[in-house]
Amino acid sequence: MSALTQQILTIASVVVGVLASFVATSLTERSRWKRSQAARWDEKRLTAYAEYGNAVKLGVRLCYRIAAARNLVPTSQPIEIQDGLSALAEAENERTARWETVLLLGEPATILTARKWHEAVWKLELLIREDGVEPAAFVEAYKESVRLRNVFYGCARLDLGVLSGDIPEPAFGSLRLTDNVVPRGD
Repeated sequence: MSALTQQILTIASVVVGVLASFVATSLTERSRWKRSQAARWDEKRLTAYAEYGNAVKLGVRLCYRIAAARNLVPTSQPIEIQDGLSALAEAENERTARWETVLLLGEPATILTARKWHEAVWKLELLIREDGVEPAAFVEAYKESVRLRNVFYGCARLDLGVLSGDIPEPAFGSLRLTDNVVPRGD
């Protein structure tokens, strides 16, 4: 082999090596960037879902306490009806603000279940504002809001890749009119 051929092969080998190294490094960096972006958005979605859930849950708790003041359910923490309605209006403003972030970052199935959950809470609000509501109607609407909360969190967990299993039913999921229960963490 001539010296010129050896030099051309050496240069070609170096060029192929440089190109292979460039391609491998680019693919590695691209993959790392995609993982970083996914983790960043997962963290933001987690925050959005948690803040939204807390805002809706505040509305549920206020409805329950107002319902207690209207003798629809038993609890040790009733709230004055006018104070409760004012707090409920503030809670609805907070929920609405948090909802925008869920709409922006959320996965479509999670958005749909979140919407169904807050619509169930609106039904609770309507019931506590009406006269002559049967306690059983409020209890059933309350149970439905708890069921939809679990559906929302199930979708959110799936979206976030939390695969540890289904959410257990709440302790007061079998709430009866004679129970002296204050909903706490559920």
